[in-house]
Amino acid sequence: MMEFTDSTLRDLLASVGLPSQAGDGAAERTFDELGLDSLARVELATRIEDRFGVDVEDRITEHATPAEVRELVNQRLTAVTR
Repeated sequence: MMEFTDSTLRDLLASVGLPSQAGDGAAERTFDELGLDSLARVELATRIEDRFGVDVEDRITEHATPAEVRELVNQRLTAVTR
C-alpha cells in the first residue's frame, strides 16, 4: 500500500516553495502561518493528486495544516485499498 510519509510531505512542501528553514514543526502550522498562498496550495493539491490519486484541493485551506492533509490522504488511501 502506498503511504504519504513525513518525508514525502517535506519534499512536496519544498517543491511548492516552503523554505527549508521552516523547521521540523512546519507540519503542525497552518498553511497561512507557513506563508503558502492559494497558488502554492493548489499546486500542492495537484502534486498530491498526481502522485497518490487523491483529490484534496478543497481541504487545503489557509487554516489547514500539512499534517492534517497528510492524515487525510492516508485515510483516503486506506479506504481505497479496503
